[in-house]
Amino acid sequence: MRIYMGGPMFTAADVAFNLQLAVRLRVLGFSVYCPNESEPINDKTRTDVTARKIYDFDIAELEAANVLLCQVSEDSGTNWEAGYFDCLSKHVDPSRYWGIVGVASDIRLRTPPNPACTGVENMAGYVNPLVVGGMQQSLGIYLDIDAAIDRLLEVRKAHETQ
Repeated sequence: MRIYMGGPMFTAADVAFNLQLAVRLRVLGFSVYCPNESEPINDKTRTDVTARKIYDFDIAELEAANVLLCQVSEDSGTNWEAGYFDCLSKHVDPSRYWGIVGVASDIRLRTPPNPACTGVENMAGYVNPLVVGGMQQSLGIYLDIDAAIDRLLEVRKAHETQ
């Protein structure tokens, strides 16, 4: 099973998390595309990397995957990837594109909403309902990476027995 890792990738913390997660998934036997490892488009010393080159390369990698592991964020690139992959899994070839496993690991999502507090005073986290609904209709959305990995293992097992 090939996994495309989508999510924030721009801070040192994002990069470290993504690289560690890619290793963890490979140890479990998954084939993984992690954009942080993509030398053709992620080498910041190169001057020939264009938006179109990044798009073409990442779309080719999405189309080579069976599952998108989507770290839910407000990153517009990740949301584009999720929409594209959702279309592949629903309308192009569901036997090849199995769906999206979402990870919404923002710790603020574990805070119960306080109806007495509104606006910025209500410390509960928020995820766009369209994103949540789409992932719920796909392979699910989880609050931590361990639960998401468990789901990936289930998906792989289900497709191995078909």
